[in-house]
Amino acid sequence: MRLTDGTPRGRLALALDLVALLLFVVAGMRNHATGSQADIFLRNAVPVTAAWLLAAFLLRTYRPPTLRSLALTWLVAIPVGVLVRTWWVGSPTGGRIAVFLGVAMAFTGLFLLGGRLAGAYVGRWLAAREGA
Repeated sequence: MRLTDGTPRGRLALALDLVALLLFVVAGMRNHATGSQADIFLRNAVPVTAAWLLAAFLLRTYRPPTLRSLALTWLVAIPVGVLVRTWWVGSPTGGRIAVFLGVAMAFTGLFLLGGRLAGAYVGRWLAAREGA
């Protein structure tokens, strides 16, 4: 069973989305890092990335990749990843979970859209170069 449809477009979308999620984690680490960098990276990257990959597989996000499938995966995977991370790490608690989730949704959305826009731009640029 494959995660993508096997096309370069599907593989590129998957790669860009994973890079966007990892950049989100790194940005969060720069603002909130305490303790070992490796531990912080793992406790944040693993739940979000695992939730993303599972949701993408179940929702067929990259078969073929569309903005609709990206949005649906984002709406499912990020809350699940944040809740798993909160359960694993033990924070935030109480009403702060909602704030954390809101920030995670906003910034992962921006990172994901930025990655997809960059991918579309590079794809058009490469197509134009090949045609020239």
